[in-house]
Parts: sequence; C-alpha cells; structure tokens
Amino acid sequence: MKRRLKKRTIIIGSILVVLIAATITTILVVTHKPGHTIIQNTGYTTILPEGRSIVQLGGWVRVSPKDSDPVYAYADSIGGIPISVSEQPLPESFKTNSVAKVSELAKSYNASATLAIGDTTIYIGTSAKGPQSVIFTKSNLLILIKSEKKIEDAAWSNYAASLQ
Repeated sequence: MKRRLKKRTIIIGSILVVLIAATITTILVVTHKPGHTIIQNTGYTTILPEGRSIVQLGGWVRVSPKDSDPVYAYADSIGGIPISVSEQPLPESFKTNSVAKVSELAKSYNASATLAIGDTTIYIGTSAKGPQSVIFTKSNLLILIKSEKKIEDAAWSNYAASLQ
C-alpha cells in the first residue's frame, strides 16, 4: 500500500513539474515562437535596459490578443536566468491612484515582496518552484517581468533601475 502511494505521488509530482516547466517555457520563449511577428516599434514609448536596443534583444512581440489593447514583450536575461519583459501603456484605470492599483494587481499575482528603487516600488512574487513575477510602473508603463528561476533582489533592483 505504501509503495503504491509513493509511486502515485512520484507520478503526480512528475506531471506537475512537466506542466509548470511547459508553462514557464511558453512564457519565456514567446519572442522566439514561429508565427509571431517580431517588430521594432510598438506604437507607444517603451523603455529598455540602458545601452541596449530592441534589435539586440530580438525585437518586440505582441503578447496580447489582437482585439485588445496592445501589450508587447521582449526576452532578456538577468545573471544568465531567462526573463520575459512585457510593457504596455499604463491603463486609464491606473492613472489615478496608480500606487494602489499596482499594489492590488501585484496581490493578484501573489507578488507581496517589495523593493524600492528611487520613487519606483517593484512587487515580486516567487512560486514554490522558483519562477518569479515582478510588477511595477515606470515612465507611464505597466511592466510585468517573468523569470524562469529565482533572481536575487539586488539583481532585480539593478535591472529595474537600468530601464530607460
């Protein structure tokens, strides 16, 4: 009986690991999927890591449905860990009391840890398996970053500060 339970637990655990890995991979390689149009201009002002161009980052890929407001993403890495960075103009509903609205959005992503970088607060959520979600606003943009693994707070701070 114990052996059967152990085997079932291993199988279920393996399936969960595969599903989580597939989901993360899909998010992180969105800019490399065939069929996605890679562009250099989103139609709105965006920010990138200082000293880097969107061409160096592989271009922008639209990650929102065609019938909704545009959200574009690019792929990068922090300390060798792949990340996907999406940016969109700050939604109208966020323009008044944006601090509270971003905090509320962060809670929905279980991003409860915070880091202050100047006047910017970034919210970080870490899953049990290590991937992280980071949410913040900068330059009138709503920014969401997904990582494949846990990234140290100092590295997140440096990356967010480098966005110009």
